[in-house]
Amino acid sequence: MNVLFAYDGSKSADAALAAVAAIVDPHTVEAVVLCVWEPLTLQALRAERFGDWFAVPLDVTELDEQTEKQAELLAEQGARAAREHGYDARGISVADKEHVADTILATADELEVDLIVLGARGLAGVRAYLGSVSNHVIQHAQRPVLVVPAKWPS
Repeated sequence: MNVLFAYDGSKSADAALAAVAAIVDPHTVEAVVLCVWEPLTLQALRAERFGDWFAVPLDVTELDEQTEKQAELLAEQGARAAREHGYDARGISVADKEHVADTILATADELEVDLIVLGARGLAGVRAYLGSVSNHVIQHAQRPVLVVPAKWPS
């Protein structure tokens, strides 16, 4: 079984790793741990859309490279956590081009995964105004989706 874990380092994302391990033998799962990162220009456009504003430097290359590197490290942290649960896991990071949920869905399609797993609540920032990433994934996915609350198991 191929599983895509959308991972942002939140408690819900960590709970999602544990939840699947409790349901399915993790040794039968090939896991990809995905961390989606947002380029600074996209963040600024989203903030402006909701009446917020912040200055964007003329050259965002260095800042975007730092953000990309942080996302790569976070994806690897998630992959390490997945391996601790017994998964055969690798981490990847992908730049968001429009909406985090759409990037998750596109990556799931590209990798032809059997299941998308994500936490119910993540580390949102401006995205909180746009609605839930997990809700968008559920509404638009063409494959099974498991959404796990941060307090799992309760």
